Amino acid sequence: MDFKIIKSAKVSVKLTVVYAVMFSLVLLILNASVLYGIKYYLYSQANKQIEDVKIMVLNKAMSKTEQVELSDKKLISDVPSKENISIRILKEEGKVLNISREFNYSIKIKEPFDKIKKIKENDKHLVFKNLKIENVKYGPAYIQIVKNMENEYDFLKILFALMAIADFIGIIASILLGYSISKKMLEPIDYITKAADNISINNLKERIEVTGPDDELKRLGNTFNKMIDRLQGAFDRQIQFVSDASHELRTPIAVIQGYANLLDRWGKDDKEALEKSIHAIVLESSNMENLVEKLLILAKGDSGNQIIERSEFWLNELISEVVSESVLIDSNHIISSHRNDPVSIFADYKMMKQMLRIFTENSIKFTPEQGKIDISSEIVNKTVKIMISDSGVGIPKGEIQNIFERFYIVDKSRSKEKGGTGLGLSIAKWIVEMHKGTINVESDEDSGTKITIILNI
Repeated sequence: MDFKIIKSAKVSVKLTVVYAVMFSLVLLILNASVLYGIKYYLYSQANKQIEDVKIMVLNKAMSKTEQVELSDKKLISDVPSKENISIRILKEEGKVLNISREFNYSIKIKEPFDKIKKIKENDKHLVFKNLKIENVKYGPAYIQIVKNMENEYDFLKILFALMAIADFIGIIASILLGYSISKKMLEPIDYITKAADNISINNLKERIEVTGPDDELKRLGNTFNKMIDRLQGAFDRQIQFVSDASHELRTPIAVIQGYANLLDRWGKDDKEALEKSIHAIVLESSNMENLVEKLLILAKGDSGNQIIERSEFWLNELISEVVSESVLIDSNHIISSHRNDPVSIFADYKMMKQMLRIFTENSIKFTPEQGKIDISSEIVNKTVKIMISDSGVGIPKGEIQNIFERFYIVDKSRSKEKGGTGLGLSIAKWIVEMHKGTINVESDEDSGTKITIILNI
């Protein structure tokens, strides 16, 4: 249950819990290391003290010049009782020859000798060493040197208590400080959340004010702003697209309605008005069908539903086909292909042909009669360049960057006369982009236009 509560808590609470747990673990490991290190040091000192007492006693007992008997109190008089060290000397049969006043332990004499051992007796932690010596007077004898670690363990208990208190204070402080810091650090996220709540389709001008260091939160704010910029651009294009589409459809619908009303009034009896009306209605219906078809292609492309049927084919044969068809359809222009390198590509055949026809038809529309139009291809490294050039009226420098925008027409009156909708070049650009290609436009007013499409082979 507690885990579920933490899981559903705020991010600031989660960060505080994680920080407090990590801090507690670090303190626990650090304190355990300190206590173990101090305990190891105290036992090392105890071993050294026992070794010093051993050397002192043996020197007195085994000295050749001033040998002290094992039962003499002088033998153990120098044992530092204040360090809780006591000594006992026994004969082989167990009779005590000498003993410190503080020695009240029941430690058995057994092998191995001359080795430090640890034992716990009546809640007392003892460190001791058993020695076996040969004495002229008493024969084999045993010496026990014992150190009571009571003082050392009292020190460890006090140190442990102080560390526990310090740890408790540290954990409480880490929780309070961690919560405060995490809340402060997450303030930009709260600001981003509030700004996101204020943003809607009708209020896409709202942006997040990004300040402070270049950290993850600042990058998040910048990414959010860029996303809103893209959304705003998409909505603006959608609104413009709907507006332009409505405008483009309004004209043929109005024309059809006008001629329908004309037929309804007196066109039934006027053969000339009847033919004129039927011709206009058919023409405008065809224009409207063409417009709707292009809108449908672009809509499918925007939604990602347009199916691209890729296959391998010879691009040079496709270009030759488009050139031949264009020559048959249009006899008023000189349409040729001065270079057409043989190359096989993997692409959508129908789309590539549609793209070539769009650029070719565009050149035909804006090139005077007997003007030249050339469709060529050239292999460059691992790419193929398709070049459609004409000797037409060209495009003003300031208009080139806009020609691929939907419904954009350089000369609206001239384009209307030629049946332009401003969607063909948008479709052509979309086809090139779907094939990971690029388009470059070179044009001067009254000097012709050159379109270069680069595709990967």
